[in-house]
Amino acid sequence: MKRIALATSAKLPTLNDDDRLLIPALAELGLAAVPAVWDAPDVCWDECHAVLVRSCWDYHHRLEEFLAWVTRLERAGVPLWNPPAVLRWNSHKGYLRDLAARGVPIVPTRWLERGAPVDLAGLLRDAAWQEAVVKPAVSASAHGTWRTSLETASGDQRQFDDLLGAGDVMVQPFMSEVRDAGEWSLLFLGGRFSHAVLKRPAAGDYRVQWEFGGTAVTMAPPGTPLADAEVVMAALPGDPVYARVDGVERDGRLVLMELELIEPHLFLGWDAGAAARLARAVDALVTRI
Repeated sequence: MKRIALATSAKLPTLNDDDRLLIPALAELGLAAVPAVWDAPDVCWDECHAVLVRSCWDYHHRLEEFLAWVTRLERAGVPLWNPPAVLRWNSHKGYLRDLAARGVPIVPTRWLERGAPVDLAGLLRDAAWQEAVVKPAVSASAHGTWRTSLETASGDQRQFDDLLGAGDVMVQPFMSEVRDAGEWSLLFLGGRFSHAVLKRPAAGDYRVQWEFGGTAVTMAPPGTPLADAEVVMAALPGDPVYARVDGVERDGRLVLMELELIEPHLFLGWDAGAAARLARAVDALVTRI
């Protein structure tokens, strides 16, 4: 059997419950999938037929180290999915600017470079935003993300300065659709739409991640937002084997919030055929090696 490493983090050495569904699905196709911690010194990556990035949920804390690992596998000729160029492109949220330049509707964003002297209250007034969300440009699972407003911005300035001192920052208007209607996650496996979930935050919160009490339910997306998500996929500079398009519906169209191509939760357990679909996509890639 060909051996496929499912890259994960030290805190999830056996993957998360959702990603473990891939192991039997790949086994049915004659592929032996094994979890492997991406930064473990004893893993012989060149003994694997391929590596699939999965539960590497710590990459954003050590981005340079993670990308160096990606480069090492690339130089060693170890097939890696998603492809190294896609992983690099998606590691900084500046990818949203690239997609916007290609006509993809994204959440309005003010992009701020590390160390820039910016008055937060002045930024909100200039943008005419009563409420906003501040995010690091390198982040996952809402890490370092917080909410501000015209009333609280002056008091939030020190926190804002600290964030800017650590890296690039993005500021966006608060999207009430996340709180009211929920945020869509549309999953694409092997380049094709697979399934979708609608995520909602806990009462009184705006973050849809489980760490903050968020929930997700399987739901068929409306036709136009699905077509909009397919436009997002067509605008990508590469061919990912898995992708998650996150956005909200506004005036019947999908507004992109995030495009997850590194280690997204794929909600495989939310759709009976999802793990098998991803396994077939991986198998098709392995046969080309």
